[in-house]
Amino acid sequence: MARQTLMDIVEERKSGRDYLLTTKGSVWTYEELYDDVVRRAGALADWGIRSGYRVGIRIQDPGEFILWFLAVLAQDAVAVPINPSAPDDDVRRTLEKSGSTYFFDGQHPPTALVGAPLVLKPRQRGAGVILLTSGSTGDPKPVGLSFEALWHTAGQVVLAHQLTEADRGYSPLPLFHINALVVAVLASLRAGSSIVVSEGFHASDFWDTVDRFQVTWINAVPSILMVLSQRPDGPKHPERIRFIRSASAPLPRATKNRIEARFGIGVVETYGMTEAGSQITANPLPGAGGKPGSVGIPRGVEVRVVDDQGQVVAPMVRGLVEIRGPGVIDPRWGPNQWARRVVRDGWYPTGDLGYLDPEGYLYLDGRSRDIINRGGEKIFPREVEEWLLAHPEVADCAVVGRPHPILGEEPVAFVVARDETALTIDGLDEWAEKGLARFKRPAAYFVVKSLPKGSTGKVARQDLRQQVREGSAW
Repeated sequence: MARQTLMDIVEERKSGRDYLLTTKGSVWTYEELYDDVVRRAGALADWGIRSGYRVGIRIQDPGEFILWFLAVLAQDAVAVPINPSAPDDDVRRTLEKSGSTYFFDGQHPPTALVGAPLVLKPRQRGAGVILLTSGSTGDPKPVGLSFEALWHTAGQVVLAHQLTEADRGYSPLPLFHINALVVAVLASLRAGSSIVVSEGFHASDFWDTVDRFQVTWINAVPSILMVLSQRPDGPKHPERIRFIRSASAPLPRATKNRIEARFGIGVVETYGMTEAGSQITANPLPGAGGKPGSVGIPRGVEVRVVDDQGQVVAPMVRGLVEIRGPGVIDPRWGPNQWARRVVRDGWYPTGDLGYLDPEGYLYLDGRSRDIINRGGEKIFPREVEEWLLAHPEVADCAVVGRPHPILGEEPVAFVVARDETALTIDGLDEWAEKGLARFKRPAAYFVVKSLPKGSTGKVARQDLRQQVREGSAW
């Protein structure tokens, strides 16, 4: 069977139905999408972009970004999405680490980068995307995913959420991350449905956008849901919204419960990562099952849990989560040579800790590097955070370890209050005593205005640990 290109796919979907809408008013039907992508891909060819060339894209407007992103894939090249707000030094490092051949800002012809390889080996050719991992270890790594891998995962998103031509999603998430690229852009294309995008999340007009565009599902992250759960406004027509999808970071159970109770809209918790092309697991849709506290069942990906020796453990036994499948990083593709050190028989170690129940639902305890070892007792920060977030006056929190001269480490909590006048350290300590074993209780609490978070809503725990080490948290 001949390899299907992006343009083959777009041509199959040519119609007068809407595909892409922006909150500023731009609209592309599938027919217009085809014509526009063909024109832009032709321009890229005229500018010298060839199969497999890596093109750094830094464009602020979400509609323009998506059209040029698809044009790069249509030209059988590799897109390297770049944060449009990133300073020039960050842009330069991204281009270098991704091995980008060209840089494109949407305003001028692409700039050929000095020293970039213009002659590619056959296995390096083809369409795809390169993104940098979040770099929580201090050394961001380039992750390359072929178009075939991306398209596989997009299909699994469609199946998991039963997306059809009648659906219209809304995604305010950044397009330089894998979530929005696959879950919003490519999954909508695969389903033949439409997607609304915006330049970031704006709480004040969020529900107005949802109502105005008659959205049927929302692509969100926990930090957005936390904000929405605390605001007085809501959707005028919640019955139109089939579900809210949550990804990119752990979803506190208290936040999920508040959203569902306030708006009557089911929240579907999922789990994914860049190295898997986004989605790994997802819960069933509201009303079709699902388990509180679980991130769902594998979707087109094999998932297993192993011990420290790499042996598969029994259900309900905690261990290290590993994944394997068509959408998972291939050490032979693009800039992925670094992955050869960690991939064994196709299994990629996610760095997450958790367990599978007898029915195959995955439960996560957090990142292995975030575990706090208090005198030999292992503390999972997420467990402590879930209990603190159930406190009625706690809006957000994060737990990290700080050095201890005898125990090695002890947990401390950074807490964001709903009302600082109503939240006291003694009250937090009393709350912790009610629901946590003594060794799990934070040794100190720091009430802060907000937590440091990345663009996908993940807490920058390394920043909090740095504050603790430097004493700037006191």
